Amino acid sequence: MIYIDNAEVRRQLVPQTLEQVLEKAYLAWQRGEAAMQPRFRTEVDGFRLVSMGAVIPALGYAGSKIYTSYKGKLCFRVVLFSTKTGEALATLESDELTPIRTAASSVLVARRYADPQTPTLGVFGLGPLGLEHIRQFLAAFPIRNVYVCDPYLSTETVKQALAALPVLVEHVSAQEAASKSQIIVTATRSLKPVFESDHVQAGSFVAAIGSCLAHTQEIDAKLIQRAAKVVVEWPEQTLQDTGDLALFPDQERLVPKLEALADTIQKPVAKGRRDDIIVYKAVGIALADIAAAALVLQQRGREEHGHSTDR
Repeated sequence: MIYIDNAEVRRQLVPQTLEQVLEKAYLAWQRGEAAMQPRFRTEVDGFRLVSMGAVIPALGYAGSKIYTSYKGKLCFRVVLFSTKTGEALATLESDELTPIRTAASSVLVARRYADPQTPTLGVFGLGPLGLEHIRQFLAAFPIRNVYVCDPYLSTETVKQALAALPVLVEHVSAQEAASKSQIIVTATRSLKPVFESDHVQAGSFVAAIGSCLAHTQEIDAKLIQRAAKVVVEWPEQTLQDTGDLALFPDQERLVPKLEALADTIQKPVAKGRRDDIIVYKAVGIALADIAAAALVLQQRGREEHGHSTDR
């Protein structure tokens, strides 16, 4: 069985190509041609083991993502199988895969709902998820200004981390990041909302992708109330896995706002600025993990057979 490390995963995963593979996987799932296991957690004495899986015959693969959470550290792996033979094919280190597939999914939704000419991006949390969202949104949109809010980092650290980017980077308060940005990404593990939604501009796109526990919240209930739509990967799982939605006080008003990502990707790419707010609430699902891992393995196979990757 092949073992693929994080460095090769990073090299093989081209975000634009991954977006196409994710679309194919979501459409197969919507047609009933793929299946998923929800996230399952097992915990003892603060050590958490998490697993989730998907079967995607349209891509030729099935697999499971397994990860641990202990003392604030995460370790991710994906195991891939062939849906044609049942054979175990590869194990992938997935510490790089997780932020890349998360950001690619956010961009998929943003292409349908964010202003295609938006010049401003606000990011809460500059860990691996936040950094990858900056990279991918800069490639997909004409961003000129990036506003970072991370109270755990100094301004010098933020500037150094993003020094290579061809944009103006500012380390700002939560209010400034929310009020100045037309695209907002929350990539934190916060237990409570990281900004007040009154500061969010009409027409903004908000990708809340950091919290995936039923007691955590990155965005407040008022933002959900203001939103015209709340796009989610898998309504059944998302409603259970994040306090942003599970703790929303009026579930009857929430449900009509929900839109499954499989429906979103069938909509045309946005042509201009909207007047309403769109929220994308992601918790991560196995369909995206297995689709991304499949792409890595396919790209690796092309290289071995003398074909270049899409990079």
